[in-house]
Amino acid sequence: MAINFRHLYGALLYSLAGIRRAWQEQAFRHEVLVLLIMPFALWLIRPGLVWSAALLAAWLLVMAIELLNSAVEESLDLITRDSNIHVKYGKDMASAAVFLTICANALLWGVMLWERFIG
Repeated sequence: MAINFRHLYGALLYSLAGIRRAWQEQAFRHEVLVLLIMPFALWLIRPGLVWSAALLAAWLLVMAIELLNSAVEESLDLITRDSNIHVKYGKDMASAAVFLTICANALLWGVMLWERFIG
């Protein structure tokens, strides 16, 4: 089975287009800022390679869920711009998914910091 590089290249271009679109969202830009700060914070704290990789990967999951949240919002806006309780519920639930992944990240950071400095 050969690797289809044309397909991979096309998929990469679609992904980059999605990231360019997401850049227009303030929440995504904030999440990118956190991602850029994290290596410096991890270098200062020195939690070890496994913790560092886990924390960076967990934050990338926040960003992935943010992209899905934005996709849900874009899709629901195509249905109607009028006030619709079901559209609101859909948007709120997608936003809650981002919130929960941020909570999971806070928990991971708390456990890592506890282990590193207290435990």
